[in-house]
Amino acid sequence: MSAFPDRAMPTRRGPRPAPARRATAGAVALAFAGAAMLLSGCGTNDDADEPDHVPVSSFVGQTVAQVEEGLPSASSMVSYDLSKPVTGAKATYGTAKDEGTHADWIVVVACADTKNLEDDTHLAAGVLRADAYTDAVARKAKDHAFDRYLAECGK
Repeated sequence: MSAFPDRAMPTRRGPRPAPARRATAGAVALAFAGAAMLLSGCGTNDDADEPDHVPVSSFVGQTVAQVEEGLPSASSMVSYDLSKPVTGAKATYGTAKDEGTHADWIVVVACADTKNLEDDTHLAAGVLRADAYTDAVARKAKDHAFDRYLAECGK
């Protein structure tokens, strides 16, 4: 009965469309069960027990300081100043004329003896001063245009 006697409450007469409701309820229950499995991690990732893999190519665009911070202690890194072949400027990385820090140099090429960063990865990096790292250089670096300048890249 309605709280307002002057308003009629709609009533349903005849058979209810129960099968459609049951199907909808079943779908909702299945969706909740699936969400619970995803949130619990049940069967969602075959590599869940493996450590995160960091591709060596992901270092392109980072500063030398950032790359060095992420290297495991048993890994090694050698850096080459690619100013001359990439921009035509004189190479100064690691010389007395280099007044910057490793945060002032950007990796434009990264090659290693492993595809992903591992404990004993031997990394070779081609670097440019940050002020020479333009959008055009960044695009070329991401497309591996400068890999040819490092023998470690095998090109």
